[in-house]
Amino acid sequence: MSLCVLCVLILCFSACALLSPNSSGRTVLPVTVPGHRVYSTGVEVQSRRIMPFEALADILVQADVVALGEEHYHPDIQAFALRLLQALTQRQPQRLALAMEFLERDQQSAVDEYVHERIEATAFQTRLGASAAFMRSYFPLIDYARQQRLPVLAMNVPRRIARQVAREGLSATLQHLSPPERAYLPATLAPVAPTYRTYFLGAVASHHTMQGELAERFVEASHLKDDTMAEVLAQFLDQHRGFTVLALAGRFHVDYGTAIPALLQQRRPHLRVVRMTTIAVDANSLIDFQQFAREALADYLWFTPPAPQQSHRPSPRAPSQYQVYRIRQPGGEIGGGARLLP
Repeated sequence: MSLCVLCVLILCFSACALLSPNSSGRTVLPVTVPGHRVYSTGVEVQSRRIMPFEALADILVQADVVALGEEHYHPDIQAFALRLLQALTQRQPQRLALAMEFLERDQQSAVDEYVHERIEATAFQTRLGASAAFMRSYFPLIDYARQQRLPVLAMNVPRRIARQVAREGLSATLQHLSPPERAYLPATLAPVAPTYRTYFLGAVASHHTMQGELAERFVEASHLKDDTMAEVLAQFLDQHRGFTVLALAGRFHVDYGTAIPALLQQRRPHLRVVRMTTIAVDANSLIDFQQFAREALADYLWFTPPAPQQSHRPSPRAPSQYQVYRIRQPGGEIGGGARLLP
């Protein structure tokens, strides 16, 4: 066999190995791929199958909760969230709800008034104390819910309570809350699992070193947020059987199933919770799907390019005392940074 023929055969086999169909006819990605290869693409993590958007929506609408992990203030990711909300609504218009980490429980009345067309956008922004960045990135989701008359859940604990826990600890905070403030928290607080403590401290370790009582207080504050969000979802689904809730939260709260998903299924083991994570990745970063599958990062992934550089991306009322962290992997990192908020 001539050298030229051999080279041609090698190239052909290499191309076939890069993208190969499985028995379902869907393309299966290799174990590692460069980031640009999966832009605007959905992938089933365990099988590495590329999922066309419509097929993905068909699967997700069957869940009780679609936990969508996002990188905050990324225009492509918030556009994908809106597209997904629209697709799920088309499939289940009477039994769909939107839940958002960025909305806190003491804002529920303002959310309801806007969704039910009792106030307009300017008054809604004022009631929330929302920034222009929030209105640009997240308001389109709420506005679409209003157009379609979808319930919108403000699922996070009020920030002032979480900050008090971070300063004083959970036990001391509970002693000083008024009855209306205590009502924003779960009636029964779940204990902090060792896996959650390790997860949280690992997420912020590369940016902040915390030890002793300080670390414990921040763990408690973080856990209270996730516990509250899980409780809001559980209570809503108790009262709205057959609904699907699209729960939008930062990746920390969804990735690996350690935060909201674990606490929700601890409360309601019968619920079907599907985890989907959106990831902004550099074009030449090497994505290791084997690692993602081994660590159970998510059920499905959606990839986008990095967000355009922005000098300031404020939240209306910061949803957490940390922001999205990085996923570490051989050959580099993908994801956002973690930082404590004041």
